[in-house]
Amino acid sequence: MKKITTFLFIVLIALLLAACSSSNEQADSAEQELADQLFVFNWADYIPQEVIDDFEEEFGVEVVYSTFSSNQEMLTKVNSGTVAYDVIFPTDYFVEWMAEQGLLLELDLDNIPNFENIEEPFQNRSFDPENKYSVPFVYGSIGMMYNKEKVTEPPTSWEDLWNPDYAGKITVQETPRETVSMGLQLLGYDINEYTEEQIAEVKTKLEELHPNVLAYKASVAAHYINEEAWIGQVYSTQAGMAMKENPNIEYFLPEEGGILWMDNMAIPKTSKNKYTAEVFINYLLRPEVSKAITDYSPGSNPNGAAKELMSEEERNNPASYPEIPDNAVYFKYLEADELNMMNNLMKEVKVE
Repeated sequence: MKKITTFLFIVLIALLLAACSSSNEQADSAEQELADQLFVFNWADYIPQEVIDDFEEEFGVEVVYSTFSSNQEMLTKVNSGTVAYDVIFPTDYFVEWMAEQGLLLELDLDNIPNFENIEEPFQNRSFDPENKYSVPFVYGSIGMMYNKEKVTEPPTSWEDLWNPDYAGKITVQETPRETVSMGLQLLGYDINEYTEEQIAEVKTKLEELHPNVLAYKASVAAHYINEEAWIGQVYSTQAGMAMKENPNIEYFLPEEGGILWMDNMAIPKTSKNKYTAEVFINYLLRPEVSKAITDYSPGSNPNGAAKELMSEEERNNPASYPEIPDNAVYFKYLEADELNMMNNLMKEVKVE
């Protein structure tokens, strides 16, 4: 009887282990299944429609694609929970802050083998060591664009925007932090650590600039293509667009350094489709797909395999790959009260 009891016990344990194993395999299989829909939240004008269409066709996943105009807008909408976004594209300093706040999921790089295409200098950046939460998407700068037919003396400094000859012909960024940071750099101050007195100096300087301003705007390429604007503070991506259409356009980083940035792919904790999100990220890192993205929106591409597909002219594009001064800097995260101070400053400048 003892032998029978022992035998039955062994059989029971074996059945239980088999059931657990089957259950685990089913759970793993479920985690690896592609979702029917993927909710992607990106900056405007960053991915051509054909890239989205090709992903949908190949993987059978509908991409619900929407755009934002600032990191803060992105964060607000992600936190609202109205849409459970699966892939977002935060800027460098926002990756660090969101990770610290527990707002991002850790990536499984086994599901993103094309991460190996990212050039080493763009991996393990200080804002995300080991790339636990993000993958580089595109990088660039905020510098100066000008029309060499209208601005006959080549500019070198932010100070050149204050030239009265350019009244009504310059553009500056609409985001207060970027405009205020230009003023801080011009006056020799740190754009990430400053005093109220220094901000007051910047306000006076920007009030002097205001009569020259045609537009406070981020998307300004059209103004330079049609030569309505002559010179300004711009994103390198906008300069790249303008240079494609107008051979008179030049772009450079000013002697004060200019500002560097990197936008990244990440998965917010709201995501219900983590595996599908990782498949999408991996797809965007394919060399031909990555090149198509920066062909469409000419940012700087951190994907080395994509660069190998570029012509020498593309790799030497001064907007996408400018000479970077040693004093060029990245933004760091600022608290809301500091950003509000800059927002209020710019409101006052614009009504002067």
